[in-house]
Amino acid sequence: MKRNQVQQPPQFKPLLIGVVCGLYPLLFYYSNNYSAINSWEHFGFFTLFFIGISVAAFYALKGVLHFIPTLRKYQNELIFIGIVTVTATLMSQAMYLTLKKKMLAVLLVITAIVAWRIGKQYYKVLVLIGIMAVIPLFKNLIHIYEHHKKMEWAILPDDIMNVKFKKTPNVYLIQPDGYVSKNRMESEPYNFQNPFYDWLTERGFKRYDDFRSNYPASLTSNSSLLSMKQHKYGDMLFPSIEMPNARDFISGKNNVTEIFKNNGYHTFFIVKDEYFQQNRPEPGFDYYNIDFDEIPYFSNDNNVKKDVLADIKAAMDTVKTEKPRFYFIEKLLPHHIHFSASKEEERETYLEKIVQVNDWLKETVSYIEENDSDAIIIILADHGGWVDIGSYDEMFTTTDANQLHSIFSTLAAIRWNGNLTEEMDSELRSNVNLFRILFANLSEDASYLKYLEDNSSYNLKSGSFRNSVQAVLDDTGNAIAK
Repeated sequence: MKRNQVQQPPQFKPLLIGVVCGLYPLLFYYSNNYSAINSWEHFGFFTLFFIGISVAAFYALKGVLHFIPTLRKYQNELIFIGIVTVTATLMSQAMYLTLKKKMLAVLLVITAIVAWRIGKQYYKVLVLIGIMAVIPLFKNLIHIYEHHKKMEWAILPDDIMNVKFKKTPNVYLIQPDGYVSKNRMESEPYNFQNPFYDWLTERGFKRYDDFRSNYPASLTSNSSLLSMKQHKYGDMLFPSIEMPNARDFISGKNNVTEIFKNNGYHTFFIVKDEYFQQNRPEPGFDYYNIDFDEIPYFSNDNNVKKDVLADIKAAMDTVKTEKPRFYFIEKLLPHHIHFSASKEEERETYLEKIVQVNDWLKETVSYIEENDSDAIIIILADHGGWVDIGSYDEMFTTTDANQLHSIFSTLAAIRWNGNLTEEMDSELRSNVNLFRILFANLSEDASYLKYLEDNSSYNLKSGSFRNSVQAVLDDTGNAIAK
């Protein structure tokens, strides 16, 4: 190269540039949402969306340069602007699920000014974007490993998968989200006299007033409930609330639904929103009130909203089957607090929602009793209400007994309807053992109770490089001193 010769940037290659600019937002979005979008359908859609749009944009730019010769002398500057603008636009969608138009407009102006001076070095920006993609790529490789390793924790220790029921009543599991037990509701930090517990007793429900969940959030708690096993966050390299394959264990195939099906049951999955079905798991229930076609690929957990009671009525009235039935029903109330106000304000909002869900539960239970009087009705929350917790960090670090019970205390009441054998529920203290005890009663075989899981409750503890999994409440519900 001659001393004064100016180095020219590489030839304009829209395919290469488009792939690089689309790959970074694609990997970023997957790294932060992998558990909810790990189906092949999602992979195809998001690849076409992020990389397809990016490649199309740069081919469009090349076409403009071809048909408008006067712009060719600004080719490098336009490529520079295109690289920054396309990447930023796709990152806006990946980060916020929307286009931040004002922010992108300001960025476009700044980029145009910068491009006027250093546009010929656009390839350096492209290399920088490629380097930035290494971090989400690494995170995704970890996600892939965690989701595809064998889930040995879900293997049951006995032959309960082959249990034969001697009684086959219809079974309704109704799950209010984040509803605490009576003992916790009437003490710190809730301090609320809730008449609903007495209403349950009057309707023939047996209350379990010291009940608790084994995990603090819906995905981890329900994975354990429907697998009848303690998973301790699935033996992850980097444990988190987004446990690997949790949605598959909840709305897909799981030990509980397989046992019901083996005993001739027709199974129903009726929920408020799409949260448990976001990743389109292989169906494990016979009936769903939400179809995959209703769930957008860019789901924010709040796109689909169903009238749960109306859907229960529709399923009971329109699904024709002579088989006994099992219903998993989830109502997104009272829900946990959201750390958006003071602790006292959050408490007051939570208690207002308790009043709302009480009315719904009464109406739902009354409808089931009127139309299916011989059924077993289980009201079981997935976890506590988190009242008095100020942040996720506090939830994962607290050792205060009242706060821990606020996180894990759980409403549990069962209308056994003559299907309970005396003393066969004496160890029913947490979600993980509910179905094993139910199946032991329906089969009239107490031998299945020999393999009850430990009732301890587990939480995540923040570390320097990774979270650890620690028991915070022991088998009897006492806080474990650290």
